[in-house]
Amino acid sequence: MESPSAELDEVSTAKALPSSSPTVTSSELSDDELVALTTRELNRRLQSLSTEERCRLKQRRRTLKNRGYAQTCRTRRVKDHHNIQHINEALTAEVNELKDRVNTLTAERDHYRQQFECLLQLLSGDGIPQT
Repeated sequence: MESPSAELDEVSTAKALPSSSPTVTSSELSDDELVALTTRELNRRLQSLSTEERCRLKQRRRTLKNRGYAQTCRTRRVKDHHNIQHINEALTAEVNELKDRVNTLTAERDHYRQQFECLLQLLSGDGIPQT
């Protein structure tokens, strides 16, 4: 069991280090935090810093955000490219099926035309009038 003085030390240490301090030093902000903060919250936290340090951190934030936007754009472009490839493959397969169907129907039509012409020749050869 801890002594009462150890408990007091923990309490005083917790009070001395607030969990969400309004000001920050540049070394306290990670890249993830820098990107995740709202502009208002970032400005609030950077109040105690020098103008140069503020500008440097804001530029760093802008660079990180732009990287994120660029990565999102690349990811979306690759995804769209794959989707278009799949659509293209499906359409190509459909076109090939339709070409096969056209060829089949053309062959069938030619067959029926040939049968019709044979029947016409039979009819004309027998002297039966044509209509």
